[in-house]
Order: sequence, then structure tokens, then C-alpha cells
Amino acid sequence: MFLAARYPDLVRALVLAEAPAVPLLAHLPGDEAKRGKSMFEDIQRRMVTPMQEAFRRSDRDAGIRAFMAYVFNDPRAWDNMPASSREQTLRDAHEWDVMMTNGTLFPDIDPQAIRKITAPVLLLSGAKSYPFLGLIDRELGRLLPHSRTIVFPDAGHQMWLQEPDACRKDVETFLWRSGIQ
Repeated sequence: MFLAARYPDLVRALVLAEAPAVPLLAHLPGDEAKRGKSMFEDIQRRMVTPMQEAFRRSDRDAGIRAFMAYVFNDPRAWDNMPASSREQTLRDAHEWDVMMTNGTLFPDIDPQAIRKITAPVLLLSGAKSYPFLGLIDRELGRLLPHSRTIVFPDAGHQMWLQEPDACRKDVETFLWRSGIQ
């Protein structure tokens, strides 16, 4: 989405599976504005800031604990994960090392830039996903002029693992209809 917003000629179609465009929460219109700003501030206060502080101390474990506590709304979520899952997550946390010490976890994007994306866009969502991602997806659907949304009723954020056949079929159909083969 960020590439398409900056260089629209490089993108022929987009598939966004609950894009974490968290800054959009601070720009929601109408009835959702207050709720979006509140969620954005809560994410910054309870997830992003503790993650940044931990990663800057080189404490990956505490940083990931803050992330898991927030997204699962459970302060013990990280501790309750199987050891093999924690090890895998820590092994793959190198991207967060950079984002949380030198960059940003959720880069800002101007809603007007999103409106200028003319490529066809497929928005995939899990009905059982995190509430803030649902708000973001609804806003993306409103902003993107050529978007289509599919919500998987029995999936959460990990829809690709929970509904792999449906995801693949829907994406292949979308790409075929968009002239990408």
C-alpha cells in the first residue's frame, strides 16, 4: 500500500490482509473519529511505547511480551505461548529490532495518498481479528476507489493459516479478474 501510494505506476493490483495502517485510526471520519483516536492513543501507550523502550534496552523478550499482551488483551499471553512458538518469534524478531530502535512500527500514511491508489485492491479480513484492524479495513475500503472486501467469518488475523484454501482461491480469482495471470 505504501509503495502504491508513492509510485502508483509500479502497482497493477494489491492484496491487503489486514494492513496495519494504524495511523489511519487517528483520521477516521464521522461517528468513528472518537473511537479511532482513542484506539490509536491506546496502541501507542500500551503497545508501541513499551515495545520501543524494551527493544532500545535490547530486551526482545519484553518488547514482544508488550506486543502479545496488547493484541491478545492478556498480559500473560507471551508467557502462555508454547516454548517453541516463543523461540520462533524471538528468532524472527530482527525486523522489530530495526523498527523499534531506528524506525517506526506503524509509519504514517496520508488518507489522501490512499485515495489516489487507482489499482484494484482486495481487502481480506478475519471476522475474529483484532478490533482495531477491522476499523482500519473499513476505512481502507472507504478510501480506496477500486476495492473489494472479503471477510472470513471463522478466521482471525492469521486467516492465511486458518483459511488457506479460501484465501488462495479468492486471491487467485481477484488477480485473474484484475488481468494479472
